[in-house]
Order: sequence, then structure tokens, then C-alpha cells
Amino acid sequence: MNMATPPEIFQLLSQRLASYRQDIIDWQRELVRRNAVGPDAGGPGEGEKAAYLKELLQGWGLRVKNYPAPDNRVDAGDRPNLVAYLPGRRPEKVWVLSHLDVVPPGEEALWHSDPYDLRVEGDRLYGRGTEDNHHGIVISLLAVRAFLDLGFTPHRTIALALVSDEETGSHKGLGYLVQHHLHLFAPGDLIIVPDAGNSQGTMIEVAEKSILWLKLTVEGRQGHASRPRLSRNTLRAAAHMIVAFEALHQEFPLEIPLFDPPSSTFEPTKKEANVPNINTIPGRNVFYLDCRVLPEYDLDRVMARIKEIGEEVARRFEVSLQVEPVQALQAPPATSPDAPVVRALEEAIKTVYDREARPQGIGGGTVAAFFRQQGLPAAVWMTTNDTAHQPNEYCEIGTLIDDARVLAHVILNSD
Repeated sequence: MNMATPPEIFQLLSQRLASYRQDIIDWQRELVRRNAVGPDAGGPGEGEKAAYLKELLQGWGLRVKNYPAPDNRVDAGDRPNLVAYLPGRRPEKVWVLSHLDVVPPGEEALWHSDPYDLRVEGDRLYGRGTEDNHHGIVISLLAVRAFLDLGFTPHRTIALALVSDEETGSHKGLGYLVQHHLHLFAPGDLIIVPDAGNSQGTMIEVAEKSILWLKLTVEGRQGHASRPRLSRNTLRAAAHMIVAFEALHQEFPLEIPLFDPPSSTFEPTKKEANVPNINTIPGRNVFYLDCRVLPEYDLDRVMARIKEIGEEVARRFEVSLQVEPVQALQAPPATSPDAPVVRALEEAIKTVYDREARPQGIGGGTVAAFFRQQGLPAAVWMTTNDTAHQPNEYCEIGTLIDDARVLAHVILNSD
């Protein structure tokens, strides 16, 4: 067996992975039934799910260590962050980082079955978390299981990170690991985060835009709608502000083809309720902007320009404006499209799916930002059904097996 070539070994791994259908169902069932909603959303946290995975991986002979983040909002007093190792011939690692937490089910009447009871329909597995992020957890389990069952020792050590709190900021998850245990990761490691992608498995996320969420409060004077001259209509002023903010696209015009869309975006979104009746002019209006800004632009500059444009309109309508940041995250430097982890994924995707993958930037933030902020190249990739956070969330067994083949190919061919 040791004399087999990498293509022959990959064929054996691929065949073995195809035999794990019942294991996939069993793992997903156990993961789904353990509520891992975080305390920010009123849930119990990830402790029960982490305990199950720790016991499973230790039963396979892996070394598993927990790096708990203190959090007195959960019964255990901390949030688990597991790291499991399958030793290779070299200390350099292939990391697969997945998250343990899930979002709440939402309106349960929209589900066709209990969101915490796995439903199997042919190749589809339904339940909260099946895609986000049990997909990542399960494909990492599959890859490790195949190497163990066939007795192959990988060149690099396989390292699985199973972290908390991804859905609500990662401060008790990867953010905590990076802040307190950065020694776990090295610049020469290959870091894969299976938590975003497209339906073809061809998008490798290497960059993200900066995020700027702003709360804009317009204060005027409330009055009767029949006598508008005695009032200062904040709804009218807010509407003119929103139109004026269209100028931001011309003031920050840069386009980078790596991103989709390639330019910065400035979208008015949420609006808080003002007056409850039709015949009153509102004296206060609160609305929000969601700005996804190319990394080349400084967020302080963007916010300053939004204030200037808004205040110019406010003066015209004799109202006041307050602009408050709700969230401001300057994007870290991108992972190079030529980084070894990106090239390894491109080659593996071509082998498994016979498709050309491409590096891409996205408008949303990802947990990989914590790696990139430390100069650690990370690639976010998996094949998705885009059902995350939706009712009747599902994943597909065949896709899990093929994505596990991609991981196995990366691990096998990483020198």
C-alpha cells in the first residue's frame, strides 16, 4: 500500500468516502438534535454538540484539546473551541475550520418537520444546521475517517478546528483562539474554512469588503399634517438624504473584478417606526445604511462623507442629523489568489468536479478575516445549496462526499 502513487491513493480514498452514506446520516442526526444556538440568540450554546464531537474524535484515536472562551451566559461558564489532530509526517498542517453554533429555527410553522430532528428524503438531509455549518464539520470528519480507515499517514498533519460563536461575531470562537492561542497556526499552514461558496463548488473566497453599518437619526418638529409650515418633516428630509447618498457611488467609484459586485455598495435598509397615525408629521426618523466598501477605501473617510452629505440635506430642511456606527469592520488584506491553499483547492476541484474554480471576493464578512488580520492565508470554500438560515435547511449526501474528496485531495497532495 505504501508503494501506491498519489493518484492511486486518491482513488482508494475516493472509493472509501463513497461508502460512508449511513455515517453521514448518523453524524448529521446527532449534530442536528443538539441545539447549539448561542446565548446572544437565547440559546444554550455549543457545549452539548462539542462534547459529542470530542468523544467521537477521541474514539477514533485523535488528540483533541479544548480552548474554552469564558462566557457566564451559558451553564458551563465557557464556550468550547475544539482542536483535533491526525498527525502527519510533517508538523505543517492542513486546517479545516468549521463552526459549532447555529442560528435559531425562526418561524417553525414554515418548517415541514421538526428543525431539530433530522429528516432524510433521498439524498437530502433536512434540519437546522445541516448546511450551516454541519456541512463543514461532516466533510472534515469524512476526510479524517477515510485516512484512518485506509491506514494512510498524510504528509501534513490534519487539524480540525470546531469553534463557537461564528454566527454572532466569533469573539468566543476563532477570535478568542487568535487572540489567546495564535501559536496554534503558522504562516506555512493551509487553512480551509468550509462555510461559503456556490452551487457549482467553483468559488474560492479570498477577500471581503469592509462593513460599515450606520444608524442615522433625523430630529425635527412634530406637527399636524394640515399645517406643515409649523413642523419640520423628518421623513421628507430622510427621503432626500437617501437620494443624496446615491452620490457615494461616484465618490467611491473604484471597481475590482475580484469582487461580485465589483464596486462598493451603499444601501438604505432598516427604518424604525415613527408616528402611529397618518395625519401627524413625524418629528423624528431613524433609518440605517448598510455599506459594503472595497478594502482600498478607509471607513473613516466614508463615514465622514456620509455625515457631510447628510448634514447638507439636514440644513436645507432645518433638521438635525446624528450618525452613529453600529458596526465598522475594516477588511483585512486579501489572501493572494496565488497562495498555496488556493492553488491546492483549484487543483482538487478540477480533479473532483472537472470544473475551473476561481478566487473571488464577497460583500459579506467571513470568519476567515481573523486569520487574514494575522497574515495567515485562508480560503473559504464549499459547495452550497444556499439554504443557510432558511426554514427547511438542507444539504445533500452526494455533495458532502464530493466535497470531502476535495479535502482529501488537498491533504494528499500537500507537500
